[in-house]
Amino acid sequence: MPPELTGWEDQDGKGLVRREAVISRLRPYAIAGACALLAGAGQFILAQWVGPLASFALFFPAIVASALLGNGPGALTLAFGLGVIWAELSSAAGGAGFGRDALEFSVLALGGAMIIPIVDAYRRRKIIFSDADPFFKALQDISLEGVVVYRALLDRQGQVYDFEYRYANPAARQIMGNQRSEDVVGAKLLGRLPLAREHPQLFPRYARVFTTGETSEAEYELGGRWFHSTAAKLDRGIVVTVQDVSVRRRAEDGQRLRLQELNHRVKNVLASVMAMAEATERGVTSTGEFREKLSARLHALSRAHNLLIAGAWTDAAVGEVVHGTLEPYLTTDPVRFRVDGPRIMVSPDAALALNMALHELATNAIKYGALSGRSGRIEIRWEPDSGRPGFILLTWTESDGPPVSRPNRSGFGTRLLQRALAATDGGVQMHFLAGGLRCEMRFPGLIVPQQPAG
Repeated sequence: MPPELTGWEDQDGKGLVRREAVISRLRPYAIAGACALLAGAGQFILAQWVGPLASFALFFPAIVASALLGNGPGALTLAFGLGVIWAELSSAAGGAGFGRDALEFSVLALGGAMIIPIVDAYRRRKIIFSDADPFFKALQDISLEGVVVYRALLDRQGQVYDFEYRYANPAARQIMGNQRSEDVVGAKLLGRLPLAREHPQLFPRYARVFTTGETSEAEYELGGRWFHSTAAKLDRGIVVTVQDVSVRRRAEDGQRLRLQELNHRVKNVLASVMAMAEATERGVTSTGEFREKLSARLHALSRAHNLLIAGAWTDAAVGEVVHGTLEPYLTTDPVRFRVDGPRIMVSPDAALALNMALHELATNAIKYGALSGRSGRIEIRWEPDSGRPGFILLTWTESDGPPVSRPNRSGFGTRLLQRALAATDGGVQMHFLAGGLRCEMRFPGLIVPQQPAG
């Protein structure tokens, strides 16, 4: 390797980046020097024809052209011009200094000092697409995808220490919070968004794209929102596209959660059906009786599922669960039932548990309780549980039926009641009274406020 290239190149390309950084820093000053020399040459030539001061204005275009490259190049051309004018005026005065031409010298100094910051401000506000095709600019204005162009800011070692906004289309500014273009262009990335320095998909990723030239695509979370972004190198900076995909991510998360919930519910239903079949088999004496009892229980479970499907497996109202489960009895003999309670919502798990519990209570009432005779009645009421906030107390009270007594052992129906509601952190209490069975069920629920009339 030639000695003059030693230290400039290495395996990872960092030396090339440093060399490009030095060249990019010196290029504006070289151009400014050329502009100053041309203006000086023009000054010298015209001074031979029309006098020493007639052509000092030639330095103003050179100062403007240099200031378009930055404050430094503009100041270099101004200093060169003042030096040339000083030398020319001093020579014309025979070494006596400015004399009567001090005013012209001051005009150049003050004019140049004013031109440089004005032109530099224009340069910083000038967007990179100012000369782009109008059709392209119109597409960017209506694009739903944000587009941001950054200029890389390099330190003396050629490393990126920040990025300067050079362009942001309306979609990008909306993502930023409906910022105005003049408030964005010229600002620094780390100044506007300090946390970008440590975020792996922002400043570190942008710097890597600029250094390696490799396009990067990523999806990341920032401030509770999700974004999909593509970054690619563009001349002395990078261009970044960004879309807010929070709605899609929430939909995907919701779908994944629903699939997990569906899997959980299917397993629970299958377990319930298997337990129901085994327990029904133990309590019957014939195949016909087994088929009849199992079919009735499965139909009750099916009605509860239909109710939940109608509500897209969201919360169900207690009243709807009660009426849906007891529909066959309420339709054929409604006067024997009294159903009352406020509008309270329960989870799908609680709704299924309540459905199975009510079906077992109704079945037992037909076989042994109030519905086994002609005069028996059943009252079903539910209300917030005063002793347990966030829970509902539902009472099933039978009256005018045959006397009841506590059974010697718990049957499947009792065990089903206890297990079903225990799964919801609730519970069941059975009271075998002289006038009939009283069952108290507790389960979590949410009271829905009543809307005012009118």
